[in-house]
Amino acid sequence: MQRLYHLPVMSLSVLTKIAGTISVVLMSALSVQATPELLKTHQDTLHPQQDGADVAGLALLAQARRLPESLEQLEAEATRSQGRGLSGVQPSAPEPETVVAPTLDASTRAEDLWVEETLEVEPTFSPRNAPDGVEVPVLVPAQQQSSLTALDSEAIAQIPALYDFEQGNALRFQLASDLPDPTALQSSLRRRVVRTTIQSTGLSAVASLRQPLSADSYIHLAVVGGTTALGADLGVVFGNFGANVFSQRSHLGAFKGGDRDVDLPTGDTPWIHRLGGGVEYTFSIGNEIESALGVTYQRVSVRDDFFSDNIFPRDENGNRFTVENNGIDDLVSVDFVAAVDRRNDGAYSTEGSLLRFGASQGFLIDTDDAFTRFTGSYTHYLPLNLFGFDRGPRTLVLNVQAGTTLGDVPPYIGFNLGGNNSVRGFSGGGISTSSSFIQATAEYRFPVARLNLFNRDIDLRGILFIDYANDLGTADDVIGEPAIARDKPGEGFGFGAGLQARTPLGFGRLEFGFTDTGESRLIATFGDRF
Repeated sequence: MQRLYHLPVMSLSVLTKIAGTISVVLMSALSVQATPELLKTHQDTLHPQQDGADVAGLALLAQARRLPESLEQLEAEATRSQGRGLSGVQPSAPEPETVVAPTLDASTRAEDLWVEETLEVEPTFSPRNAPDGVEVPVLVPAQQQSSLTALDSEAIAQIPALYDFEQGNALRFQLASDLPDPTALQSSLRRRVVRTTIQSTGLSAVASLRQPLSADSYIHLAVVGGTTALGADLGVVFGNFGANVFSQRSHLGAFKGGDRDVDLPTGDTPWIHRLGGGVEYTFSIGNEIESALGVTYQRVSVRDDFFSDNIFPRDENGNRFTVENNGIDDLVSVDFVAAVDRRNDGAYSTEGSLLRFGASQGFLIDTDDAFTRFTGSYTHYLPLNLFGFDRGPRTLVLNVQAGTTLGDVPPYIGFNLGGNNSVRGFSGGGISTSSSFIQATAEYRFPVARLNLFNRDIDLRGILFIDYANDLGTADDVIGEPAIARDKPGEGFGFGAGLQARTPLGFGRLEFGFTDTGESRLIATFGDRF
């Protein structure tokens, strides 16, 4: 025998309130738009079909100021409105009464909503003891909602605003240096305040990996390999603290280029070897200035090959490579850098500015030799609509860099002018190696085309550029005078054109530069010049 509760005929106002209360249970609790599949899920769950009797329900979607937390609360509200509880009567053996559900038509007037028959409901139907096999959603006020227990993965996928999973621990890879910036640590793979040539890499590639450890810590690795360079920088960051170790061998612009070729006594090209490490602390000054203070130790020597143990303190003409006579310099430097970045999109900026400043105090262990260095760089991005071949921003980029070093200046510390990130068209260090310099660039960037490769949109832009650098007559301040020994010009002018694109592997550049001395050079690299 089936126990039934009979709901006596109620007044119009009570039925209207119950209908409105039931109608908001379905979707207002979720605070999202219902899809047809989601609505069907709730209708089937809240109104399951029973053998011999159908339970009728209303499926009106409306907004409500107050939301019941359970079906028990819904029944309680109906009880308070009627002024008395639902009275239960147990008949002897009645046939199941016919249920007449209210019909919904175009009319919404109160006098059209009548129920003439007794409404049959299960006496104990609630989320806590629903029939077997029927899932019932937990009704939670929208402002407190934290989970959807009655929705499967397909239903959840239709509510993107409610679920946003971030892959914060993903390994990141790119074909460019992804080391911290700004950084006070000194290795050839790290970004310096000024973009004078640090190494002459020839045909080579740079790649970097970054593996997060937590929200504010990660391990990073940058490697370079090619015909004239081989090295790595391994570092770790924990909040504001960072540390690294590095080792690299490469050709150095100070010992190459010019009108006169000067090599090792063996006739080989000099290789500079740097081995060291350091620690740094990063901090903000005010709201805009990002800065870092660090200490770096490095052992510097000159070799004759990638893996050679032979050390050379002087070149074939007797000019010194190092301060120490044994050809090995142990150098310690304390470095401070600061940056004010107001660009709107990093390397692909179309407006704003970037200001960098650096100061360094270095000294050699076991000697009285020391130096003090100051460097600065300012880049301004100016929207300028001159021409272009596609829709997109047109930008004039203006950059000026300068630096000076006081005291004893080893050749591996001097400013090497000329190269991919200095005056394009010259080889690395092809203009000069000096203790002071000034360098300027004007570059116009314009849209060329929009490509779609591997389902990714890539904006291709063209550039026209002019570069200039001058050593201010300070080439003879550098120990060994490498620029003078090789008869380098001391100043240089370059110009050219190229293509740039932001690719999945990094910021790509393909540029062709010419110089005022008749040289030319094709540049294919990753990473922004500025």
